[in-house]
Amino acid sequence: MLFSVKLGYTLMKKMPRVLVILNSLISIFLLIFLLVGCYKPNQSSTYLVRYKFNDDSPLYSVISKQFSSKPSTKGLEKVNILSGYMGVCIDNIPSNYYKNTTDKASTVCFNRKKVDDMQIYDDLTIKIFSFGYQNSSKQTDSSDINILGLAHQNSAEIVHPYILMVVVIFTILLFGITTYAAIPKLPYKDYTQRVLMGLTALTAFLWTIGAIWAHVAINASASLVPRASMNIMKVHKGRKSQTMTWFAFAFMLINCFIIWMIYFRDRKELDEKLDDVKSVGNPFSNKYSSDSNTLTSV
Repeated sequence: MLFSVKLGYTLMKKMPRVLVILNSLISIFLLIFLLVGCYKPNQSSTYLVRYKFNDDSPLYSVISKQFSSKPSTKGLEKVNILSGYMGVCIDNIPSNYYKNTTDKASTVCFNRKKVDDMQIYDDLTIKIFSFGYQNSSKQTDSSDINILGLAHQNSAEIVHPYILMVVVIFTILLFGITTYAAIPKLPYKDYTQRVLMGLTALTAFLWTIGAIWAHVAINASASLVPRASMNIMKVHKGRKSQTMTWFAFAFMLINCFIIWMIYFRDRKELDEKLDDVKSVGNPFSNKYSSDSNTLTSV
């Protein structure tokens, strides 16, 4: 019975750290899946922003006609461009686009910095307006727009993955150090607790910056791109990636609160033990207790 009580007390005392370990493990998986989103076709559902041509636009027929001018580019107006932290994916590619290839995948993904080197990048460039010069009737210039270029710019120049990478590394460190601190009778527990306090606070702070940065970039793109493109393009925000971002952020805040709560709890217990030791070691603490009892009785 006594052993069961001690075991239950030990488990209850270790529960906060166990909760931090579980939260850190969940956060690691969420952040890694968020980081590698749109890096491969099977990860294309974890996108930040999705671009497509607006089929309700008056210029959609012009775009469709331009793509239909070549047999290989016919149907490209129906593609979806998915932008992630590490890559850009093109979904719904028509089978007639591929030439002399047996692998006719409807979804392909590229590294976020190498998108403009691909042939499909040039094929997705559309000419909206043509302008003639006053001095010559033969020379004309056109206003071009590239839907893949917008996704490339979003992934390569606006939403950077570097903060997310650092947060993933720190979260893995947090998981390992917390696991070490939860094992009894290991040395340097005081130092590990201080490291955990700083690490949880720093991780939560960094991901606050990263989450807000991504949130602002996604909402700005969803608001500005349709207007800037004269409603030629539609922009959809990635709900899955946003959910993963804010769930990981919530777990980090919980971890920070728990680690600091453990610190103040241990300090309080240590102060109480020191007070008990001082009172026991003081020879004058109960010296006049009998006199006080006598006075009370009188």
